[in-house]
Amino acid sequence: MATLSFKKVNKIYDNKFHAVHDFELEVKDKEFIVFVGPSGCGKSTTLRMIAGFEDITSGEIYIDDTCINRLAPKDRNIAMVFQNYALYPHMTVFDNMAFALKLRKVYMPVVSLDTQNPDYIKECEDMIAKYEQEIETSVSKMKMSPELRAQIKETVAQLKAEGKSKQEIKVAVSNLKSDIKTKAEIKEYKFREKTNLIAELEAIDAKYEKQVMTFDQVKTDALEKEYADAKKANASPEELAEIKSRLDKEYDTLESPAFAYRHYTRREIMSKVNEAAKILGLIPYLKRKPAALSGGQRQRVALGRAIVRKPKVFLMDEPLSNLDAKLRVQTRSEIIKIHQRVGATTIYVTHDQTEAMTMASRIVIMSNGVVQQIGTPKEVYEQPANLFVAGFIGSPSMNFIKGSFDGKDFVFENGSKFKLDKVSVAKLKEYEGKEIILGIRPEHIYTADDKSISSKSEKFDVCIDISELLGSESIVYGMCNEQKVLMKLSSKIDIKPNDTISCVYDTDCVHFFDAETGKAI
Repeated sequence: MATLSFKKVNKIYDNKFHAVHDFELEVKDKEFIVFVGPSGCGKSTTLRMIAGFEDITSGEIYIDDTCINRLAPKDRNIAMVFQNYALYPHMTVFDNMAFALKLRKVYMPVVSLDTQNPDYIKECEDMIAKYEQEIETSVSKMKMSPELRAQIKETVAQLKAEGKSKQEIKVAVSNLKSDIKTKAEIKEYKFREKTNLIAELEAIDAKYEKQVMTFDQVKTDALEKEYADAKKANASPEELAEIKSRLDKEYDTLESPAFAYRHYTRREIMSKVNEAAKILGLIPYLKRKPAALSGGQRQRVALGRAIVRKPKVFLMDEPLSNLDAKLRVQTRSEIIKIHQRVGATTIYVTHDQTEAMTMASRIVIMSNGVVQQIGTPKEVYEQPANLFVAGFIGSPSMNFIKGSFDGKDFVFENGSKFKLDKVSVAKLKEYEGKEIILGIRPEHIYTADDKSISSKSEKFDVCIDISELLGSESIVYGMCNEQKVLMKLSSKIDIKPNDTISCVYDTDCVHFFDAETGKAI
């Protein structure tokens, strides 16, 4: 596939709004990079600059070693999956996926195929006959046998004689038919076998194709220029004849492979679409129109339209935001599997940090057009660079408790003190007497009697406000020294509003931030 490089990229609109500030990133081949951040943070603008839909104010973007700043979108060899699918409603799934291939011209070697060769004709005819025989045999086995028809007729007659209801007869017949393949399954089988046949015929074509050779264009152009200059300079007939002789000889010497821009053939289009449809599980739906598909299937068609082109870079702009919660989880896992199979360099934009955490090789977290942190999901979760990243990544978000450090203890805003562990004290030695913010995630707070953690903090009391039951766990809202605290506790713990419980946190998971700059300490 491709690498992608951003070098101090900026986007400033005509109204002087600075949407993206000095964006720098190196994307490795086959990486799945997710841009994540709140609305208006510049993530979609950055994606549109890669696609060529937005001009770059300053800086450079490279795909491999090529600067794409001035390239038209069609020349960048990228594919984009949009939020609203952007499928043509009057076209079938096949035609939607094939549309770009039908329009696109490709620079490819010119090959000739001797279709009159008797060996070629025989191989093709034998292959077609073999597949037709296999399909006929298999389909006949799928269809209902005469014996089964007779059995159904006999059963219906018997049940009617016994006075059974229509519903009971219908159920009995349905049970007898349970082992019969449906028309749809037969249709799918035929389509799949047709696809396999196309692949076999392509392999035969490859055996009989020959590379078309041509003359050396550079040499002939040089000799043409030499001949024109000599003619302009009134050279003698003998000199002109000598140059012409060398030129004719060069035209007769076919040493270089011929290349040309051409459209894909119908067979090539069918092969590429069927290959992508197999990956996405769309073979049964190729003849349907978008209106007959579910939201998840439409999104897969949009992905398939991108995959068939085999671009260097895939761009995805919040492709799951229109799906319901259950379908979003399912489609998310499908996109991950597709990326693993296709291995494409992918840039994915979302505002959902759950999507970012579950899908990304690396995450780029943005706010107000500025990159806040770049790292793997584990890195940004365990080592947030600042308050914004710590609060944005993780659900529910991290607790932030304001206070100061007196050299030994964390001092709350109301004057209460909390003893810190030795590691935290050592980390904060340069912040004595300064304001700091203690950060702890809800999942790292436990009840004082919990024995599952080894590195416990000192105990602190939390007065419970609300408890939300989520099945195996509860989200508990409370107050600690006049500051809000959010905890994720086991639902087995009986907690009621206005209760006061004794809690601890895992000292290995505590974070501290500079109150002035917001940066992690």
